[in-house]
Amino acid sequence: TAKTLFHDSIVDLLQQHPVDSLDDEGDPFWSGTRRVPKILSYSVSDDPQQQKVNENLIEFVRNAARLRVESIQSTDSSISVDEAITALQGSEWDDEACEVGNDDIDEEGGAIEKIINVLSGTILPEEHAQMTAIEFEKDDETNGHVAFVTAASNLRALCYGIAPVDAMETRRIAGKIVPAMITTTAFVSALSCIELLKVIQKAPLRHHRNAFINLALPFFAFTAPLPAEDMQGLHGKTHNLWDRLVLKEGEKAATKGGLTLRRLLQRVKKKAAADPDSIEISTVSFGPYMIYANFLHEDEDEMLDKPFLQVLKDAISSGDDFDEEFSRDDGEESTTIDLDSLDHRSFLDVTVIVEDLENGDEVELPPVRLIKWKQQ
Repeated sequence: TAKTLFHDSIVDLLQQHPVDSLDDEGDPFWSGTRRVPKILSYSVSDDPQQQKVNENLIEFVRNAARLRVESIQSTDSSISVDEAITALQGSEWDDEACEVGNDDIDEEGGAIEKIINVLSGTILPEEHAQMTAIEFEKDDETNGHVAFVTAASNLRALCYGIAPVDAMETRRIAGKIVPAMITTTAFVSALSCIELLKVIQKAPLRHHRNAFINLALPFFAFTAPLPAEDMQGLHGKTHNLWDRLVLKEGEKAATKGGLTLRRLLQRVKKKAAADPDSIEISTVSFGPYMIYANFLHEDEDEMLDKPFLQVLKDAISSGDDFDEEFSRDDGEESTTIDLDSLDHRSFLDVTVIVEDLENGDEVELPPVRLIKWKQQ
């Protein structure tokens, strides 16, 4: 609903991040590209800005209601301006409506009765149970499609102090964006599929291609893939993102529960440097979880003699992650790791940082891949 999108959600956002709030680095949260959103509501007023809000709210409700009904009934179900205003005036445009109080439900029986009443009102008659998709058509002025998009985009623009546009501008933008988005996406998807087929066919690298396209010109260019960027390693060596230090678990270690952490550290040093004594392993981590740190665990014999997989599970179970980039609350990274799935993985990739004892520099090795023993 209009109230949910342009009132309640903004109230919630401003409650989480007030106007004078600071971000994690101590800077004002609402700064730079972040604009403080304005809470929109329907109100009878002579203010020109409020009148724009009212006009777009009315159009939003009219056309949203029409499209919702038409998706069920497949018939023209336009509502009048007066009906839209009545719907808007019937809504509670205040912050208290965003909160659910305990006073509304006094006992379990009353709660169940309220839920049943709400759900009963949402049941569609059998003859209207089939819903149909509505295809966007920008050139038909009578179907309400452009009117709805215009109202919705204008309301979002008004929330952030951006000037609204008319239906003609919406139609012009839609005419450019929709075809370009669809055709470009289809083209890029097809090119990606072609490259995937080459991978499946194990075609030589020289047969693969990077593609540069511009459908508006049109321009098409295909080039040989560029080599992966080199990263600096130990003792002047380089590696790229495809490289791995591979350790294979032996049958003997597997029968004892798996390669121990101590043995893993020893083998990593031998793999990483010609002289293992010239380096010291500083940390071993798996995603956001630190498994080993020499300044914490160097003398913990009990931990070092445990199977590495068990040490990893212990670290994950403790929930002690060390990387804030992986543990943010914005949903960009997921840190949930299923412990049972670790037993079924054929290999584990861990990040290892070593110190060059000659110059004191710390270097991140290529990902260390521990391949588990598999009974033949």
